[in-house]
Amino acid sequence: MNLFNEEIVKVLNDYFSKESQFVESIQLASYGFNIQFVDFNIQCNERVFASIDGAYYEWDDAPNSGPWGVLGRQRAESARLKSPSVLSIKFESGDSIEIETVESQYESVIFNFPPQGNSFVMEIF
Repeated sequence: MNLFNEEIVKVLNDYFSKESQFVESIQLASYGFNIQFVDFNIQCNERVFASIDGAYYEWDDAPNSGPWGVLGRQRAESARLKSPSVLSIKFESGDSIEIETVESQYESVIFNFPPQGNSFVMEIF
């Protein structure tokens, strides 16, 4: 699919600034990494990196022993692009995650936002 752009950063930052967007859950699986916020979720099929309590962790297509649950109940502060293929989300605690996308025929990252009327709202990268 496509690389990240400033439009998705703006959408995320709008969500983060309007209401507290806490991490409600993290789901690790061999097929994906899913992070559920209060109003939307992000499904990641490429690598996800995290800085948690000063240590660096990587999820790459399989569950691992990283302390991903520590992100639960953390409040997202802001999003920014580190590059067109890496989107970073910073939390109030100072922890952060970096989500990777790649250009290919398959979806790397899917953002599922609340429906508008009878339409589902998704951004696919």
